[in-house]
Amino acid sequence: MQDDFLIFKRQIAPWVKVDLDQYKPRQMERRIRSMMTRAKLDTLEAYYELLKADPNRLREFIDGLTINVSEFFRNPEKFEELEREVLPDLLSRFDRLRIWSAGCSSGAELTSVAIQLDRLEALDRAELIGTDIDRGILDRASDGLYLPYELKNLSDADLDRYFTPVEGRGIEAGSVRLRPEWRRRLTYKSQNLLEDPPLSSCHLILCRNVVIYFTQESKDKLYRAFYHTLEPGGILFIGGTERILDYRDMGFSQPRPFFYSKPLSGGTP
Repeated sequence: MQDDFLIFKRQIAPWVKVDLDQYKPRQMERRIRSMMTRAKLDTLEAYYELLKADPNRLREFIDGLTINVSEFFRNPEKFEELEREVLPDLLSRFDRLRIWSAGCSSGAELTSVAIQLDRLEALDRAELIGTDIDRGILDRASDGLYLPYELKNLSDADLDRYFTPVEGRGIEAGSVRLRPEWRRRLTYKSQNLLEDPPLSSCHLILCRNVVIYFTQESKDKLYRAFYHTLEPGGILFIGGTERILDYRDMGFSQPRPFFYSKPLSGGTP
């Protein structure tokens, strides 16, 4: 099975534009086997032939490589710190902020930051961009549709100000849609974090719960790219279960847990 898996990765990589060697092999193999089971296929060769013949199945496979689990203000205590300490500090030092949600999923994280900036009366001073490899989830982010499980950390006041209820059945019952006047403040783009160039001149990057299946080498490469795209004094905000063990070697300082800062000197490590 292991040799077959290596062959499969080489065959499929040009189509999906994802280097599967940059993901932890056991987790990636487990995820691919799960997709094979749902397709009722027993061999990687048969699964490859299915993907080759059916564009819809190929799109499902690409979407299945990414984990689109998101919610508003995930780890609320860290978002409180972002609103209370980090954003005011950035706003005091920069006239305008460029904020990048890398691996944005449905856009709940980027919208959370937009809500905080609105509370700080600074939304007009920010450009907010979300990127993801999954075009399907980007379509939902652009549409501003949010499902009930994503809403648990939103107050009633937030729901009334920023969203309208959506009539729906099944999974969409109880969903909401971001109002058009707020949706226009957010931009979403397709991007492969492991292959495409990063955005430039950012002041705040959020990359949270995205890299858990990446190899250590791929994580380090990505974090170094984030360092170089941040403006001096900019901040990288990562997930509540993640750490950058060699952040000092990369050039970062760590002013608080899960927040990493590019020094104002902007030196290159």
